[in-house]
Amino acid sequence: MKNILLSVFVALFIFSVNASAQTPTPPVLQPEDDVVKITSELVQLDIIVTDKEGNQITDLTAKDFEIRQDGKPQIITNLSYVGLASPDLKKDQLDKINTKSPRKALRESGRIVTFLVDDGNCLATQFSMLDARKALENFVSSEMLPNDLVAVYQTRSGSSAMQHYTSDKSQLLRIAAKIRWYPSSLSCVVYSSGDFIPSLGQQGRTGGEPENDSQLFGTFGLMRYVVRGLERLPGRKIIFLLSNGIPVRDRSGSFNSGFDGLRDITDIANRAAVSFHTINLSGTNDAFVGADRNVSAGNVGRLREELDRESRNARDGLYYLAGETGGEFYQGANFLSGIQKALSLEKGYYLVAYEPDKDTFKSKKFNKIEVVMKRPGLRVISRAGFMGTTDESVKLSKRTGDSELYEAIAAPLPRAGLNLQLTAFFGNSLAEGNFVRSMIHLKGSDISFVDDLGGGRKAVFDVVAVTLNEKNEVVDEFTRSHTIKIDTATATLITQNGLIYTTDIKVKKAGTYNFRVAVRDVSNGMIGTAGRLIDIPDLKKGRISVSGLSLTRTEPDGSFAVPAATNANNAISLATSQAAPAIRRFTRDTILGYAYTVYNAQPDKTTGQPKLLLQVNLYRDGKIIAEGKPKPIELKPQTAWSQISERGSIRLSSGVAPGDYTLEIIVTDQMVSEKKAISSQSLDFEVIE
Repeated sequence: MKNILLSVFVALFIFSVNASAQTPTPPVLQPEDDVVKITSELVQLDIIVTDKEGNQITDLTAKDFEIRQDGKPQIITNLSYVGLASPDLKKDQLDKINTKSPRKALRESGRIVTFLVDDGNCLATQFSMLDARKALENFVSSEMLPNDLVAVYQTRSGSSAMQHYTSDKSQLLRIAAKIRWYPSSLSCVVYSSGDFIPSLGQQGRTGGEPENDSQLFGTFGLMRYVVRGLERLPGRKIIFLLSNGIPVRDRSGSFNSGFDGLRDITDIANRAAVSFHTINLSGTNDAFVGADRNVSAGNVGRLREELDRESRNARDGLYYLAGETGGEFYQGANFLSGIQKALSLEKGYYLVAYEPDKDTFKSKKFNKIEVVMKRPGLRVISRAGFMGTTDESVKLSKRTGDSELYEAIAAPLPRAGLNLQLTAFFGNSLAEGNFVRSMIHLKGSDISFVDDLGGGRKAVFDVVAVTLNEKNEVVDEFTRSHTIKIDTATATLITQNGLIYTTDIKVKKAGTYNFRVAVRDVSNGMIGTAGRLIDIPDLKKGRISVSGLSLTRTEPDGSFAVPAATNANNAISLATSQAAPAIRRFTRDTILGYAYTVYNAQPDKTTGQPKLLLQVNLYRDGKIIAEGKPKPIELKPQTAWSQISERGSIRLSSGVAPGDYTLEIIVTDQMVSEKKAISSQSLDFEVIE
């Protein structure tokens, strides 16, 4: 256990040892050379060395280093320094430059900076997401250089139209402005002494205990996804993870499955020459104050103790991720300072190589690397080690299907592509079982129509949809090709409002998944991707679950459309307005109709019907602006009380401000115990002029 703890918490190794070899000043290489190599004949790692003030030391030779693998000194066979070009512009010159620079090919420009905002984490709070937004806005406004390429990813959901590398400051600021806290629909609960206590970022909005560390799946899945994209690029790459933490221990203090997943991610990151710099968004906020909750006086002490323990546990995961991948952990009020310090380290690095022992790859155990500096007063930042498998053995096998679309799902696209808006939720039918229903809005201006030989216009689309587990492995999938033929007038309408693609994909097993879809417009070759974290509850356990929340504008008679099952023949439909359930852009003074399904509501033994309460809340930019009171649901006749379909409506006032909003519904089952009584779902929408 001591050895494990050492590898978790020690990210820096500073020693003094006698010299064993002499080598002239190392040659300076270009960053296009390979960085990390792990083969049976060669292990090569990147190492950053600074003085106590953080200034890089660039004149070291092999005699200044000692590399130890599992405590055994290794013979250095090659050492070189890779210098990265420094920006020729100072910060005070940036404002004089046009912020909308043309997009450049990756690695033909300056720094490549990647941000991962962990808004899908159950530990996220309103305050932490506000801090993340401010940090990104400050970086883009004051620190970003004209030739930087920057991408912002969010663990909750995302689209290739937003999640790609760009030097356009205005676009990045628009992306940052949309970062906010969302009411979570995942199993974000913890228990203390047998009593139900909401987790750090969530007040018991879903019943039951988390399954298989589900709150980590979205974070892990996105990290794998982004690393797989960056591994194609040469040189050393860095990722900033802005998070409230990654819990790596269970209640007994032992490492949980989250630790195993994190170790796997650090290994693929190291092989891809990716370093994680982690920023703890919980650094200065009191977790008790930051959480939105209603806790009885008797539970306050236990709740604060539970939150403190949970916060420390989550911080350990961020320490570990940074330390294992040659990055740094930052915590404090000034998150921009952490970003500045991390980027200041990326001026160059040493490549150090040695021949591993023959027994290194006989087992898949972790091989610990220590870097010892023989020159006093130096600080080392290096990767902590590697698993006992060669690079060749861990390469991904190619899919037998459409490799281009599967590649788009497995790793980020190099360019923006089609603009897809994805709405997806869990569903269940008594005949077919579990499924994910998705509605994908294709922006009309992105669609290319060509002349059809039979007259009129046509467009052809290829679609791949998958559900991925926490290892980015495909669990369920389908591939389709669709051709739509229309007249010229309809083509004009589609250009205005776009198309909606609706489909169901079956899911055999309960759990939390990353649902991803890729669409290709065959006429112009453009591809778009979108993804979302989906929780598939285990309905066999009898816990209440709410899903299928949809939102649209009501008709004058009060009726409104609800997304329904489709097949391959009617999957594509025209978006008749911006108020469609797949788009959700509404004007003021509109009556909105919402629909949802309640699973596993327990009937009253006296009446034979469930007794449910509904609470409706409205948020703007992550802040609650209208909090409803729980009210009894007047149930209509149902085919089966195990699946209850319900509807409701709300009115947008004429004075509501334009912007992004979130509707949340919370359903309470009055017939069961508190631990299993509550479930919720939320959905975002936009108010326009």
